[in-house]
Amino acid sequence: WTGDICPEIYEDDCTWTDPTLSFTGLDTFERNIANLRPIVERFAPVNGTDLLDIELLPELRQVRTRWRMHGTLRLPWNPKINVIGRTHFTYDEAAGNRITRYDEFWEVSAAEALLQIVTPRPRSEP
Repeated sequence: WTGDICPEIYEDDCTWTDPTLSFTGLDTFERNIANLRPIVERFAPVNGTDLLDIELLPELRQVRTRWRMHGTLRLPWNPKINVIGRTHFTYDEAAGNRITRYDEFWEVSAAEALLQIVTPRPRSEP
């Protein structure tokens, strides 16, 4: 949720892709996160990410993870977010094994994820 990363492990021209956008550049990622952080802190103070699986695929020069992002948004209709996804981190041995691509995939469509944000939930629902 926060975008906290160790910037030293990413190449400056790393490409970042998820189901909603794609861009290149570590500086762009850090700028985007700086802009989003106040919104996340205000509207998603109770959130979490669970690592479900991780594997190293040296033949593809990738580390692949599967995770679950969940939380409740501080909005009047009490929406709950629950998205399972995967991230493929591609690294370059010639660049000291730094990450050159960050590709994120969700197990729901971007529209389904957006629907979670606008769907009201009872306050008592866990």
